[in-house]
Amino acid sequence: MVVMRKLAVLMVITMFLLLGCQQTESPKVEPAPTPEETVPEAPPTTPAQEVVGCQYNVDCKEGLLCINKECKTLASLYRTDCANKCSITGVKVKTSDGEQYDLSLGQGSYTAAGALEWKLMKTPDYCQGEDPLVAVNIIKKTTGKVVGEQVLTLHKGETSEEVTHPTVKSVKFTATLTDITEKCS
Repeated sequence: MVVMRKLAVLMVITMFLLLGCQQTESPKVEPAPTPEETVPEAPPTTPAQEVVGCQYNVDCKEGLLCINKECKTLASLYRTDCANKCSITGVKVKTSDGEQYDLSLGQGSYTAAGALEWKLMKTPDYCQGEDPLVAVNIIKKTTGKVVGEQVLTLHKGETSEEVTHPTVKSVKFTATLTDITEKCS
């Protein structure tokens, strides 16, 4: 009796598999064009650099970050082809939480009980005379798991756009870069 049931179950599974396989479409093969149907190819063109919009870093190709809602590299934001260079040694940040921070690149803080973390990113040395640009990595978390990362940039005196959270609707965070200290060679 048990053997019969096993055999019946096996037959039912086999039928589902066979029916499933029969319903899938096989790829259509188009015949090769005849000489009179052949259209000459257009000359190759150089495509313009396409800027890809994004919300989070995962929306970008490998090696790119979602910086100010566009996929690009951090290095592309800085001019570095010069003899005299500067580096950022410290920044002062004021947040919408009413907090003030005196930080080095690589440091940061969090808000909304850790639902939103922010860190100042280490940036390349840039040409002396350039307006220093600070990149801020925004990390959104739900129950300790990262649900999105993006990068915002700020010059001295600028306030970031309002950062929200996909699951914590009360999060409306901004950061203002109040001061930058730099060292130049």
